[in-house]
Amino acid sequence: MDGIGLPPTHVRPPSIAVSFEEPKAPESTKRNQSKYDFVKVRVWVEDHFYVLSRYLVCRALVSTKINSRDAVTISLELKKTLVDLGLADIKQEQFENFLYKTMLVYGYGQAHVERYRMMSTFHRTRTPLLIILAGTSCMGKSTLATKLADRMNLSSVLQTDLIFELMCNFSGRSETSFSDTVFASEKELLQQYQGDCEIVRKGVVSDIDKCLKEGKSLIIEGLHVDPRLYEKEVANTSSGGIVVPFLLTLDPADHEAFIQASPDPRYKLEKAANCFKNLQCVQRSLVENKGSFTQVHVNIHSFHNTLDELHDIVLQRIEEAYRHHPPPSS
Repeated sequence: MDGIGLPPTHVRPPSIAVSFEEPKAPESTKRNQSKYDFVKVRVWVEDHFYVLSRYLVCRALVSTKINSRDAVTISLELKKTLVDLGLADIKQEQFENFLYKTMLVYGYGQAHVERYRMMSTFHRTRTPLLIILAGTSCMGKSTLATKLADRMNLSSVLQTDLIFELMCNFSGRSETSFSDTVFASEKELLQQYQGDCEIVRKGVVSDIDKCLKEGKSLIIEGLHVDPRLYEKEVANTSSGGIVVPFLLTLDPADHEAFIQASPDPRYKLEKAANCFKNLQCVQRSLVENKGSFTQVHVNIHSFHNTLDELHDIVLQRIEEAYRHHPPPSS
């Protein structure tokens, strides 16, 4: 479907995507389905068509920061309008006109219309998008990465913790545990951390190249992301891809509370204090060397607010990229 992406999948090294199928409706739901669920609407783009999917329209609306409940309602009302008017075959321009009018009815004006057009162009032209989430462990990076991928209708999340584990297994090297290891000095700790990050950097090269060269979208997240190792991608605007790098940070008190409350056995009891000390050292180093990475403070009391901030920045970067380098028309 033009302008509409696919639901997110997690990428497990080496670059194996696990697909998630749309869940099947239970029998009780099927019995309550109306004619709007069975009548197909074909949307024509020049000499070919796609079948209108309320699910995918909803996903596209959410990517523009429309409330998810409103997105469901708008997509349903759009389908009902087209079916009631007998418009089983409709041109893309007509479809968009009906969609924009429905958005206006629910209070989403020109700003959201323009954003929808932008995101439709983004998906249709397969513009490469690389989002990097750096930060220490035990702060919610994986959750934020997954939810951001879901909101933005992106396809893949690559967890560097899994990359590190895999590469250590291949090389026979033991993994560094920041909860168990007591380092002689902060210098020794940071040297170990930087070495671990360099190992991971080698493991994600092919995924990054594939993203930027083949017009794919990818979120890379995890502890083993040293901003200094990704400045080349951030600075390279000639590739035509959009790179949005983030450094997520936590206040020490919140980070300590998060570690202590974590159900992960690596962070429990006597390990918590040593883990907190080591990870805070890593965070200070990341902040000092963040370079072009945008620092975002994680609100552990409202991940929704942090997610909103990340979402806003990504949309702004896409808009800036299109304003300065408009994508070719397809």
